[in-house]
Amino acid sequence: MKTNIIYIIRIFFLCAICFVNNLSLYATQDSSPIEQSPQHRNVKFSTSIVTATPPTTTYQSGSKLNKTMLDSTPSGNGDITSILKIIPNVQFDNAQLKSSTPGEIDPANISISGGLFYQNNFQLDGFNMNNDLDPNGGLQDGPNALRSGRSQGLAVDTSLLESIQVQDSNISAAYGGFTGGVVEANVRKPRADKGGLFGWHGGVSYQFTGSDLTQYFIDESQEANFITSSNENYQPNFTKHLIRANLEGYATQNLGIITSFSTTRSFIPLKGYSFDIGTEANATREQHRYIDNYYIKTHYNPSEKLTLEASLAYMPQDNTYYNSVAKHSFYSMKSGGIQSGLKALYDSNIGLWSNTLSYSFMQTSRESEKNYFMSWYYSQGDKDWAGTNSKSPKANEGGFGDMEQIQNTLNYKSNMNFESWDLWKSEHTLNIGFEANYTHAYRNRKNPYYAFRNPVKLDSNPCGTDSMFDFATCSNTQTQGNGQKPPWQGQYFDKVTESKPGEIALDNLAYGIYAEDSILLDWSKIGKIQTRLGLRLDGDTYMQKHTLAPRFSLNYTAPWEEYKSKLIFGANRYYGRNLLSYRLYELVANSTQEYKRTDSNSSWTPTTAKEGQVSYAFHKLNVPYSDELMGGIMQNLGLFSLSAKYIYRHGQDEVMKKSIKQNKSSITTWTNDGESQSHIITLSLQSTEPLEIYSVKNHILFAFDYTKVARSYNLYSTDDAYLNNDDIIYDGVQIKYKDRPTENFARPFTLRLSTTHTFKLWRTKWLFNNFFRYRGGYDAMVLLNKTSPGYNPSSTLKQYGKMHFDGAFSWDMRLGFEMNIWKDNVVFVNFDIYNVLNTRNKAALSGTNGAVIPGIPSSASVAVYEIGRQFWIQGGYKF
Repeated sequence: MKTNIIYIIRIFFLCAICFVNNLSLYATQDSSPIEQSPQHRNVKFSTSIVTATPPTTTYQSGSKLNKTMLDSTPSGNGDITSILKIIPNVQFDNAQLKSSTPGEIDPANISISGGLFYQNNFQLDGFNMNNDLDPNGGLQDGPNALRSGRSQGLAVDTSLLESIQVQDSNISAAYGGFTGGVVEANVRKPRADKGGLFGWHGGVSYQFTGSDLTQYFIDESQEANFITSSNENYQPNFTKHLIRANLEGYATQNLGIITSFSTTRSFIPLKGYSFDIGTEANATREQHRYIDNYYIKTHYNPSEKLTLEASLAYMPQDNTYYNSVAKHSFYSMKSGGIQSGLKALYDSNIGLWSNTLSYSFMQTSRESEKNYFMSWYYSQGDKDWAGTNSKSPKANEGGFGDMEQIQNTLNYKSNMNFESWDLWKSEHTLNIGFEANYTHAYRNRKNPYYAFRNPVKLDSNPCGTDSMFDFATCSNTQTQGNGQKPPWQGQYFDKVTESKPGEIALDNLAYGIYAEDSILLDWSKIGKIQTRLGLRLDGDTYMQKHTLAPRFSLNYTAPWEEYKSKLIFGANRYYGRNLLSYRLYELVANSTQEYKRTDSNSSWTPTTAKEGQVSYAFHKLNVPYSDELMGGIMQNLGLFSLSAKYIYRHGQDEVMKKSIKQNKSSITTWTNDGESQSHIITLSLQSTEPLEIYSVKNHILFAFDYTKVARSYNLYSTDDAYLNNDDIIYDGVQIKYKDRPTENFARPFTLRLSTTHTFKLWRTKWLFNNFFRYRGGYDAMVLLNKTSPGYNPSSTLKQYGKMHFDGAFSWDMRLGFEMNIWKDNVVFVNFDIYNVLNTRNKAALSGTNGAVIPGIPSSASVAVYEIGRQFWIQGGYKF
């Protein structure tokens, strides 16, 4: 495996040297001057679209958060998805803000335009950072199961960014691999002014919050479990620390460098065990969550026509957990990884040619404290760390062993944006491109896993040296309460099953070509029409399918100039991605070997060997896709701009799980039987420039969205019920199972109001930001039993009730202060307050949130509360 990685890296650097060298030679051959140097042009490196007005604005493709907005809004954990709550048409997990787990720092999952949260295209500075290993696997951990990763492969801190752009409709053919939306996190360029320290700029800051600064809301029925929690589903205590540092400037006139470091640390102390008795039963064990960002980027202009960039990001995440019923059971979930990239832009006489080459390493892996699990009978003075207060208490120890899931990706993309030319009475701008993406992914159980059967009575022979294991498999201490009279004088294990190490790997070569023609028709007195006709062809060796996605966008601009009106229309098709986990899951069951011994001093001898019973079946799938129709209007109102649009998405061939009965066992597979329909209306009104009143600059953003989503499957569970489409009773009415309400990422409407106020006083600058949000109420389904109110005893159908969750209002605030102490050396303080009014908001939690709720099926929901008032404090220095 290391050989494969080294081979990929060698190819990467060989390609890098070749294409940079060729571009440099090309630049020296044509040194005629141009009107603007490439670094000052309005350029999207990843798509190479160059126009006076960005196409995302022309065709109402989405929303953008600039650096001013990123710096002035409460940032919390600092991840790029949580801050997107400001933007319309971005839906979050219903339970994202639940009060029981405030110590988590994972980036938030989001749904865009009704799409699945793992069908977005995430990009960091134009380079892909999607995690396709297993972003929707759930939160269960076991010998052959891993906690799922996040669709956003790298947890990027927003302090590094210049802007975040979200595209939700009329998306260019230069983008592929999504049925939701595109999220672009754009890293800023180095500052070139002469201020700071010897022309260099930088800063350092520290941010903090914790349980002492947080108001919890916990249901009365769960308060006892919360206070004495021994697992991560309830976190009564935590502390979070965020440290950021950056340095940027120009080493030479044409070579700029930006470096950044940030670390987010969360510490979550919990009760060590869920058991009642034992020497360590009431001890504290601490889980932690770590996210680190190391980033360096160089920006070089060897000539006016050529711009080169190189970047390297190392962004690992480390989450630790433990099994609350076992000793030596800590395990660490490793995610994130490395992204390196090169960009080159050459501004020739015929157009702008851009090239990107990148390599990324991402993982969702587990490192366990132990690779065995054994359950002893409780014995005083030896196996007595923790046990249940029962007639037959047990003392467990061990973990599930190490498992790797790795995704190595090498990507090359070339794009040519030609200069405009006239044809009859129209102006044409042609944009063509090609990209190739090679992925090598594998799932590997690194070491054997040993599952021991129940111990047996130790005879007269004392424990001897184990012939196979270097840890204790025998105890001479008298057992307590194992149901035997008299108690055993000792115990040992005589049977163990070994799960063999194993690896499964796949290689995928994905490729795509696209072409777009942007046409401008200027009809003077009756207005302008701009159209963009695009076509994208994609293919890969994974599913061996080819897809053709047409894209069409149209903009009509009215002839009046002062209060300009624009009408927008679009008809597009977007193809998504098939996750690598559909293939990698075949490793879930490994070959096993059973061992036995006749007494505590005998050698272990192999007995029964079995091939692993595969519980997942893989077969070729179609590529899921979504057809889109949209219509919108943009109106200039002078000091404000108004934007409204309607989006319709019809998702087809969407992937859903299916369970198949085979020889008294079940095989899980995937089908293309999923379907969805989404209707979205968005409205936004914002100031076009700061409104200055008595030297106070004010920026206002109001946004509304309405969402209606119907989906024929459940995100996390096997969906035989959906396939069979049986009749059920819901809220007293007989309906088809497919007609049940969508469980998650589908709040019916949301109102947002963001206001930012800044003013300067002497050497100080003051900031006051408010974000008000009201999310509409919704209904969730709960499973009824025979004693539930509303249960119909005369019906044999499954019965569900309706639980209504009221609308949720929240008010978040940032108070900021900074002071220029000497020559642009600035100290600053920010106070962030979430849920200022301490509003008690309810949300639905179920298996569809990926949450583990014992005894609650995925079709049911329970009520939890969102977090109450929370304070964050940040202080720092910049120059």
